[in-house]
Amino acid sequence: MTMQQVALILTSLLAGACAASGAARESVQESVVAVVDVTVVPMDIERALPHHTVLIREGAIISVSPAASAIIPSTARRIDGTGRYLIPGLTDAHVHLRDMSELLSYLAYGVTTVAHLSGPVGNVPNVPDLRDRIARGDVLGPRVLTSGLIIDGEPPIFAGVSTVVETPEQARQVVEAQIDAGVDFIKVYNNLRTGSLREVVTAAHRKGVPVWGHIPRIDGRDTALQAALTAGMDVIAHGEELFFTILYRDIEQQLDQGVVPSVDAASIAESVRLVRQAGAAVIPNLSFVVMTRAQLDDINGVRADRDARFLTQAVSDMWEQQNPTRRRDLPRFDLRERGKASVLKTLTRALNEAGVPLLLGTDAAAPGMYPGKSAHTELQALVDAGLTPYEALATGTRNAGSIIGKHVRSVAPFGTVAAGSRADLVLLEGNPLTDIRNVAAISGVFVNGAWFARATLDCLRAQQVGSRTR
Repeated sequence: MTMQQVALILTSLLAGACAASGAARESVQESVVAVVDVTVVPMDIERALPHHTVLIREGAIISVSPAASAIIPSTARRIDGTGRYLIPGLTDAHVHLRDMSELLSYLAYGVTTVAHLSGPVGNVPNVPDLRDRIARGDVLGPRVLTSGLIIDGEPPIFAGVSTVVETPEQARQVVEAQIDAGVDFIKVYNNLRTGSLREVVTAAHRKGVPVWGHIPRIDGRDTALQAALTAGMDVIAHGEELFFTILYRDIEQQLDQGVVPSVDAASIAESVRLVRQAGAAVIPNLSFVVMTRAQLDDINGVRADRDARFLTQAVSDMWEQQNPTRRRDLPRFDLRERGKASVLKTLTRALNEAGVPLLLGTDAAAPGMYPGKSAHTELQALVDAGLTPYEALATGTRNAGSIIGKHVRSVAPFGTVAAGSRADLVLLEGNPLTDIRNVAAISGVFVNGAWFARATLDCLRAQQVGSRTR
């Protein structure tokens, strides 16, 4: 029996146990579901629509209308939205699925779509298969989009999840093989040569598949961003990729002097201009920087988070071995991280002000990045960098729907609360446009039209943890 078969049986048993306790009675997908008299935050523009009713059928929103005039079928399942706020489900556009148990964690935090960017990892050996099983309803979880193995040069940074290409012809062959295997994205990495990168992008775009990832910089940091953008990369997977390339010109010299490094405003402006001109999108991933700092300052506090109990032993062990406090160059690394955090906040604000599309992404489940919860850390970090709550929320909703919808094949509209959009939604107790922290006040989650009350998700997660100790 495969790990996925075991996980499916376990999920079914847990759902039954939660239903027996009375917590899951609202989690059955009805023919029509009505969220009645709710304030809709549609995320098409910055606005809130009080006293509206949203009708959902077969995984899609069929209408959004004033509650007073809404026509609700007599057989519809009604969910009271009084005093609550309905937003699109969140997308985490940069995760690494390491275990099936993480799927519930994403849903518990309102993350209804994830982009897995590293091929098979840990106990998830076949991500395209998992993606398809979730889409069929065989497995409960957020919608999964996935890359194949990382395409890197010699030597690969992460050999276990990478495929090495050394020539443009090899690059073409690898890309075509991954696309034939059904990937949604191609992911590239640091040591890919410029000529191979150009062929990766050409081959991928020929098949209508986007290229996401790191900025390959083995052929030179100073020109790496320009080369990647000229090649046609679609999404830069970390804001820090700009820090490590075009903005890194004298960072090492500053570190040699024992000072917190900084970058001049003109360099930041130039990097923003290049990205905007090329039409690429950026995943700021400020949450990774925030949690790196948190671990350097108080690793025990990070590991004492209440969500630590939801990590598998394998992931917990990986965090113990690979967290940033284990670095041999810790004093120098600490200085660099202090400077990088400041630079990336300024860079993110500048990218946003210039109209560069930004996507929410967190690198979960890297050390300190709790699946699902890390998306809320990212939203807060974006606001701390100078984005408004609406602009921050857009990175994980409207922007995700727009960018993924543009680049990924056969994706139904999502990311807004509108008729025709996929019914991935989150019901909140407070207004996220006035305080981004209200995104954590979740009353329930719709994933592909199926409703899961907060109590259901909590029960499922608790049962999942309990099953490991039996």
